[in-house]
Order: sequence, then C-alpha cells, then structure tokens
Amino acid sequence: MIKKGFLSLCIAFALFTGFIFFPNAWIKAWISDEDVEQAKTNMSPLVFQGTYLQERMLQEPNSMPLYGSSELNRFDPFHPYNYARATEAPYSTFMVGRGGMQSITHFLNFAAQEKNLKDKKVVFIISPQWFTAKGMGEFHFSPNYSMLQAYDLAFNDEMDANLRKRAMERLLEFDTVKRDRLLKTMYQYQMSNGKKNPITGRMAMIAGRFHKELLEKKDLYYSLFPRKGHKLKSNDTLIANQTFDQQVQAAEAYGKKRVSNDYMIENRAYQRLVNANFSKFKGMRKQEDYTKSPEYEDFQLVIDVLKDAGAKPLFVSIPVNGYWYDYNGYPEERRHQYYDKMAQVLKDADVSYVDFTDHEYDPYFIMDTIHIAWKGWVYLDREMDHHWAQSK
Repeated sequence: MIKKGFLSLCIAFALFTGFIFFPNAWIKAWISDEDVEQAKTNMSPLVFQGTYLQERMLQEPNSMPLYGSSELNRFDPFHPYNYARATEAPYSTFMVGRGGMQSITHFLNFAAQEKNLKDKKVVFIISPQWFTAKGMGEFHFSPNYSMLQAYDLAFNDEMDANLRKRAMERLLEFDTVKRDRLLKTMYQYQMSNGKKNPITGRMAMIAGRFHKELLEKKDLYYSLFPRKGHKLKSNDTLIANQTFDQQVQAAEAYGKKRVSNDYMIENRAYQRLVNANFSKFKGMRKQEDYTKSPEYEDFQLVIDVLKDAGAKPLFVSIPVNGYWYDYNGYPEERRHQYYDKMAQVLKDADVSYVDFTDHEYDPYFIMDTIHIAWKGWVYLDREMDHHWAQSK
C-alpha cells in the first residue's frame, strides 16, 4: 500500500512538473488557426479572461474586434460577424464581452493586450445600464474578473505610471482583488513607488511573477480545447449585394415577424416578463439616474488605456428601449440627460464615436429592453465599414 501511494505521488509530481515546464512554444504550435476562428464566436469567458487567443486574433492584420457586453451574443443575419462574412468586408471581427462585463473588466483586458493594440481599429459599445448609482458591483465583477490580466497589470511597465496606479486603486475596491493577498501586496507596493513594505513588496513581486507565468500556462492549456462557436443564425441573402436601405428593410421585416406587442420587445423576451409578473416592472426605475455613476471613472480608464496603447477606437453610444423605459418610470427627459452627458464625455475625450441614442423609439433597433440587434446591427455595420475605411 505504501509503495502504491508513493508511486501515485511520484506520478502526480511528474505530471505537475511536465505541466509547468512544458515549453509554451510547443503548446502554441498545437493551437490551430481553426481553433482561433472558432473562439471568435464561442463567447466563452475562457477567451475573455485569457490572453493568448485574443492575442492571436488581434495579430490578424485585418481584424477589427467588437467589445461590449450581453448584446454581442444576440446573433442574427445582421450581426457584425455575419455581416462581415456575407459581404466579404475587408475586415473580420470577433467579439469580446458578455453579460456583466463593464468598463473596468474591459480595461484589464485592453491593458493585457496593449502591445497588440498599436494602430488597431476597435469598436466599443457603451451600454447605458452600466451607469447606475453604484456602478460595477461585486456580483458582476467577480465572474468576469481575470486573475491573469490583473497580475499582468502589475508587470506592465510600458503603461503610463499614473494610469496604472489609478487602475490598481480602483481594482482594490473589489473584494475579489482584496482577498488576493499577493496581488494586493504587489499593487500597494507599486502604488507607493516601492516605499510601502519594500522588502515584503519585492518578495511579492518575485512570487507574483512566478504565479503570473503559471496563469499564462493555464491559459495556453485551456486554449487547446476551445468551445464550439455560437449558433450564428446567418442568412447571407438578406445582406450580400444589398444596399443599406435594403438591409434596413430586411431587418425591419425580420423584426416584425418576432414582435407583436406595444413595447417593441421580442416575443420570447416579452413572455418572460409576463411570466415574471409584468406589473411589477411598472415604475421600477423612477429613481434611477444614469448621469451620476462611478462607472464614468471606469469608462475614462478605458479611454485612457486605448490612447496609451495607440489604438484607434470607435465608441458606440446606444439607447435603451424608450417604450419599455417609459413603462419603468424612467422619464425621457432624464434619459436624454444621460445621452447628452455621454456625448459630451466622448467629445471631450477627442475620440471617434457614433451616437445612436435618437433611435430609442425606432422599431426593431433594440430587440428587447436594452439590447441592440436587427436594424440596430445594420446601422452599426455601416459605421464599422466607415471606421475601417478611415485612414487615420
């Protein structure tokens, strides 16, 4: 029994040692272009929270990634991924985002990919519902947080020092980060320019670098087994060889088949609201105000890291469903205060942006209560074409 136990221990140690010291270059050689293509649409947190697959995607010269949250998995024939393929656009796209991802998680992702963002054209969708009074909460932060990207930030010496300190200070407000004593020590050490607990801090940096390398190895192994791509719901005949107006008409017809209520909500989503006791949603947003939120500072981190990286972003300000928000008690006047403030933020930042917020009552632009789709995608497709064609 003792011999068997010792043998098992030796085997386990050998496997662990092999896992640690197996050359990264060999693992990368096993990750095919087909695996990378599949990862573009699988909407997996393993892709969003990792670095290697995104690195491969960003290194494709004609890629223009699309960042956002839960709207990105609303696939239909007009979705940017399907549009680019159907029209043989000069660019390809991939999506980074899922429900609960907001500015601070996107900041971490951009920070980890800075070296791959130089002169890269990217598209970033801004969701109004991010800008609540409390901003990003632990409930959404924790499942979307990337430990690898957070550790990478501690060793990102090329980033503007002040920007990095601002980000670390913000990240330390989340329990998920504070509970990681090693990461917390590294952040505090760097925020103090090495003055706080210098010996402990230096030791933490040594241990942190080793831990980061383990996380990178783990990411590579996960990348060997990508999930299957999302169901795309493509229909090239609605897109290919069609003018913009024809695509709009096709999207309206597509949406009309799927909406039969006064709130312009896709029928299945509407039925879920009915099943959840529809009347409880009446007036539920009377006190909400998207003009005051800590999310604005998080969003400024996104703007600043993209500038620091030398990227060429297009920001997209989208509306909510006006019919639904009227029922929720969030008045149109107050919504427009948010829309105007966001436009001013983008203007002051001197970044390229497109403002779709005058479409909140436009049928089939929003597919449910908050998610752009159908006709909204058609408008975004056109703006992505324009952004790609711009030389600067």
